[in-house]
Amino acid sequence: MGPDAVRDRILEPSVVEEAFKYSVGVLKRLISIPTVSPEGAHYREAAEYLASEASTLGFNVQLVKVPESYQKANCKHAGANPRYIVYAWKGDGVRVHFNGHYDVVPGGSGWTVTDPFTPKIVDGKLYGRGAIDMKGGIAATLGAVKLLLLSGVKPEGVRLELAFVPDEEIGGECGTGYLVSHVIDRIPEYVLIPEPSGLTSPWHGHKGALWAHVTVKGKNAHASTPWRGVNAFLLASRLALELHGRYTTLLSQRRTKYRILPPEAGSPTVSIGGIAHVPGGGKTNQVPGEFTFSIDRRLIPEETVAQAKTEIEGLLRWLSIENGEIKYTVSYETEMEPAINEPGPLYEALRAAARTVGVEVEEPVVCPGGLDMWYYTTRGSKALSYGPSGETAHEPDEHIDLEEFRKLIQIYALTIIDLASRVSA
Repeated sequence: MGPDAVRDRILEPSVVEEAFKYSVGVLKRLISIPTVSPEGAHYREAAEYLASEASTLGFNVQLVKVPESYQKANCKHAGANPRYIVYAWKGDGVRVHFNGHYDVVPGGSGWTVTDPFTPKIVDGKLYGRGAIDMKGGIAATLGAVKLLLLSGVKPEGVRLELAFVPDEEIGGECGTGYLVSHVIDRIPEYVLIPEPSGLTSPWHGHKGALWAHVTVKGKNAHASTPWRGVNAFLLASRLALELHGRYTTLLSQRRTKYRILPPEAGSPTVSIGGIAHVPGGGKTNQVPGEFTFSIDRRLIPEETVAQAKTEIEGLLRWLSIENGEIKYTVSYETEMEPAINEPGPLYEALRAAARTVGVEVEEPVVCPGGLDMWYYTTRGSKALSYGPSGETAHEPDEHIDLEEFRKLIQIYALTIIDLASRVSA
């Protein structure tokens, strides 16, 4: 069968409509399961549902419970509830792998159309928490597989894989991190992550992140006799202000060579004081003997976490000496390497697929936030993130445009077939 005939079978209107209705049903069901991070109270329900759907679509399915010992040791932000990963595969050949996270941020307040976990369609938009970040991408992925099955078109020469994971919203160590290190037997060659990039601007990388806590040591004393103590808050304030001034100046002189949106995100950044407190609690009438502040360091693709650690530790050491040997310790909470891919067969297949349904895909850009992509790219995968428009992610009245959703299903299906023809030839 020639390429035109394959395309026509996949895009036959009645087949597209059936796959679309299936996907809307999947998305409604997923939204109704409140898989809120980091508690994870309903992760098992969502994972079992997704495993069942993958099995119905003809996949071999593994439903993996992350060991409690691993979770306690490695997943610092996770709640006590178990974590579950769905890994599914079918076919043989080059691995084409879709990764979607089913955890969502809390519903929050300010919703006007519906409750966060009660899906509702109004004016061609489906509302609910996770509609675009990223249960919509998961539903579109399953819809693309359904579309291929209904059309009778089978991707040849590839092993199609699905991974549905928790905890992306808190770093992914008990989700994609565990998947790539303990579940899959070989890192996939190509990875597509349906995060909400928008249909015209795929992400071929993302910035990295390093979160640190600096605890400054002083000496406790009663506030009525402050001369008997050393105020750790004042020392920490001095250290934090000077660190911010010098580090911001240094980082502003760097800029990634890659296109990034918004352009202001093109330089590395540092944000200080998102968390600031007296460890163990303090009192108004007590001179604080310890004080902790946080550092959020964002890395451009040309940097590494190790480099950022060296810079932070070096600056703190120097500033401590300059200010009379301030005593402090540094600990690290979250480490996420940046990711980058040069455009290749996956991008070319995606662009061709999108054009077929009337969407012009631009050159890929770097995501200013963090994704699970780095778990794959640091191990050699070629990866892209591509999904629905993301303006309402994490906001009240989060929603997905259903016409865009319909196009996304078709684009994913056509991308699978086009990529298969490119890499298996």
